[in-house]
Amino acid sequence: MKTIPVDHFFRGAFSIDMVLITFTGNELKVLLQEKVDPPHEGELGLPGKLILPNEDTDRAMNNFMIDLIGTNEFYKKQLKAFSDVNRHPLGRVISFAYYGLIPFEQLTEPLAEGLSWHNSYEVSGLCFDHDRILKSVLKRFRKGLLRHPTVFEILPKKFILSDVKRIYDLAFDTELDSPNFRKLIRKSDLIYPTGEIMYEKDFIGRPPKYYSFNRERYLGEFKERIHFYF
Repeated sequence: MKTIPVDHFFRGAFSIDMVLITFTGNELKVLLQEKVDPPHEGELGLPGKLILPNEDTDRAMNNFMIDLIGTNEFYKKQLKAFSDVNRHPLGRVISFAYYGLIPFEQLTEPLAEGLSWHNSYEVSGLCFDHDRILKSVLKRFRKGLLRHPTVFEILPKKFILSDVKRIYDLAFDTELDSPNFRKLIRKSDLIYPTGEIMYEKDFIGRPPKYYSFNRERYLGEFKERIHFYF
């Protein structure tokens, strides 16, 4: 059997990439970054960076998010590693992809140069294998919407039911029955009315009520037992 030098197994690098999703302007949007380094200079891709030898992936991502958007206090999960041999043109780079969900109101700082929000379902032609990573995250996002109350991770603390329904409509490319949806979401006991009403100029019809996510009750009674079938 041929002996392979040990240093041969250490010729590579690791990176992190973040698919950060929010809900604003009645759309599900993803944060993209214009790359400044060749060979993809000027192209759009997911925000990401190479990680240092003394960093683990979670620590690297938390630090990266603080530098990028000013906070790491939001819902985020590691998706999986992308390890195709030729995924990076400069050498072997294994990337750990994360996805994050953040309310738009939590993004209080202006975006740094090169960052921009894009419709999650209209993005294509990203650099590296980022189209594939984004597709994987959106699939996980849809799955999560049926099994966990992750929809509330991208909504403000006070929201209206039509915004909740809009997120499901966008994610599943459908038009859910509004009365049935409202009935099911209320019966879930995951939300409660705040007692406030949204007033908007030139609004036609009955002003919608504000609701909030009952996070304490979910964590105490319902965790891992949520199943939405709309």
